[in-house]
Amino acid sequence: MKKLSEAEINSLIKNLKGWTLDNNKLKKEFKFSNFKQSINFLDLVEPVADSIDHHPDVCIYYNRVVVELTTHDVGGLSDLDFQLAEKMDELSAHVKT
Repeated sequence: MKKLSEAEINSLIKNLKGWTLDNNKLKKEFKFSNFKQSINFLDLVEPVADSIDHHPDVCIYYNRVVVELTTHDVGGLSDLDFQLAEKMDELSAHVKT
């Protein structure tokens, strides 16, 4: 695993919807209807994050889940961050009420 260059990051982030770069981290706020949906979202994310051994920094605010992704081992962003971001976008569409 390697740290991505600025050019690689700028190219890859164009494929993500709603994600921003903030202090060398990918960041996104997911919005749901209520707290239960926020928790359900994280329940979907957990096995995926475990399977690739890459875990997001998460903060829950009732119906909002703020996610930050970075790869601490490389001191910046890696392909794993973008893989998990894409998967989290997919999973957010499957949150149960």
